[in-house]
This record gives sequence, C-alpha cells and structure tokens, in this order.
Amino acid sequence: MRITITGTPGTGKTTLSNLLSEKLKIPVYHLSELIREKRLYSGYDEKRGSYVADVEKLRRFFSVKESFIAEGLVAHFIPSDVLIVLRASPEVVRRRLEERGYPREKVEENVEAERFDVCASEALKLGNFKRVIQIDTTKRKPEDVLRLALEGISGRDLFEDVDWLEVP
Repeated sequence: MRITITGTPGTGKTTLSNLLSEKLKIPVYHLSELIREKRLYSGYDEKRGSYVADVEKLRRFFSVKESFIAEGLVAHFIPSDVLIVLRASPEVVRRRLEERGYPREKVEENVEAERFDVCASEALKLGNFKRVIQIDTTKRKPEDVLRLALEGISGRDLFEDVDWLEVP
C-alpha cells in the first residue's frame, strides 16, 4: 500500500502519518527531513528557509518502494494508491503555525494557500493516485481523523467539501 498525505502546513499531516504508520505497520517518510537527508532537492529557498524538492529525484526514490506513507507539502507529486488531502480552516492554520513560531510572512502565505485550496487543487490536477480522500481536520481530534482515513483507505468514498473562501 502506497499512501501519500498532503496539505498546507498545520493541517495535521505529521500527526496522521505517524498514527497511520503505527496502526498499519507501514514505514513513514517525513518528506522535509527525507529531502534534506537524501539530498532530493534542487536548491535552497532563502526567503522561505526551505529546500526546493527535486520532484524527479523524489519520484525515483519512491518508485522502488512497494509500501510506504509519505507526508509533506509535496507528497502529491509521488504516485500512490491513496492520496489523503488534509484541510483545516485558515484560522486554525494561523494559530497552529504561530504556535510553532513561524515568521509572520510564512504564516500568512500558508493561511492564504489554505484559503485558496492550493495543495488540493494542485494534487487533483496531477492525478498521481488511484484514489483521493479529503478530510477537514478543523474540529477533529487526531483519533477521529485516523478513523476517517482508515475508512477511506479501506474503500469508503470520502471527499469532504471544503470552501474557506466564504469564511471571514
């Protein structure tokens, strides 16, 4: 089983991937760490303070793996059996990123990315998956998100409609 988890920072990707890995006994790869450690990048973005993933290197790394969970902002570039897109209200994203100490500019950039559905839209255009699940984590505990993700992985159609453009 090849599972990828994407979403704006602060939506719960790392939490869900760790819970899924424990439950399903599948190795998890945290892409920001993996990209840095295995040098799967094409450069460094000084402004954002992060490495720029080399998508082809990333795909090659995962092409030989039969079973994995890959989580991160660029996970939707990796072909998978199931893509899980996590969403959270822009205000929840803002609060979580501020609690992490993100710089104000980076917080606002990610809040707007969530508001305008950037990760989900990009992922759906790429179509690097057999099935897609979308879960709104805004008011859910990690255990509830895990339960929904497992239901979706098992075959339940699960694509929650999320529209933050109407939210002030």
